[in-house]
Amino acid sequence: MKTTSDRVLGVLALFTRDKSEWSVEEAAAALDVPVSTVYRYFRTLSGAELITPYWPGRYVLGPAVIEYDYAMRLHDPLLNAAGEVMAALADEVGNCVAMLARLYKDKVMCVHRERPRTSDFDAVGYERGRPMPLDRGAASKAILASLTVRELRGMKVSDDNPALKDSLRRIRAQGFSVTEGEVTPGVIGVAVPIFRGDRALEGSLGLILPGDRKSDLQAIIAATIRAQKQIESHLGQAVAAHHFDG
Repeated sequence: MKTTSDRVLGVLALFTRDKSEWSVEEAAAALDVPVSTVYRYFRTLSGAELITPYWPGRYVLGPAVIEYDYAMRLHDPLLNAAGEVMAALADEVGNCVAMLARLYKDKVMCVHRERPRTSDFDAVGYERGRPMPLDRGAASKAILASLTVRELRGMKVSDDNPALKDSLRRIRAQGFSVTEGEVTPGVIGVAVPIFRGDRALEGSLGLILPGDRKSDLQAIIAATIRAQKQIESHLGQAVAAHHFDG
């Protein structure tokens, strides 16, 4: 049974990149909830500045969302552990985009990106904050292959896809994922999972590359694995420091 908190969060979840503004009446129809109830939820969210009125009777996401994003950029342990390592990896590999991804509901989301200081290459479709399919792309497959059977339950991944199952077994065995054109045509993806010291999955570190980088793919994979080890070491140090301070 859903609580009031669940319903309020359900209203907030309506505000997406596909539909960024809502009226109380539209939200009530979408959620099949009385208008009077949704009005109270809008008032609560607006009071917290998670949503804000923009046009008369219409609301968009509010400035509190940006404040939370700023706090995450400053203090998220994974971002702190990975940021400088990713920047160095991008400069070392060149002509790429380094991407940090996390599991998000039944998708994968890019949470941080770094590009070389001298490169015109960009990766459309891998923007920070944009959800991506769970079963396509190197970053997603590196995460999917690292989930336990229990964690996989409830995920929207087909159980009758032998090609995907074989792919995930291979990724688990070799420790990295390589894909080509699964999200963006003509683009190569290389990714490795990122674990904490207790082997809990944090996400994946990936490189997005133009299709002409196949000739030095082995060196790129090796560089990505070195960066993976550095990030995991930084995470371990952060956990140890936190326990010591506590």
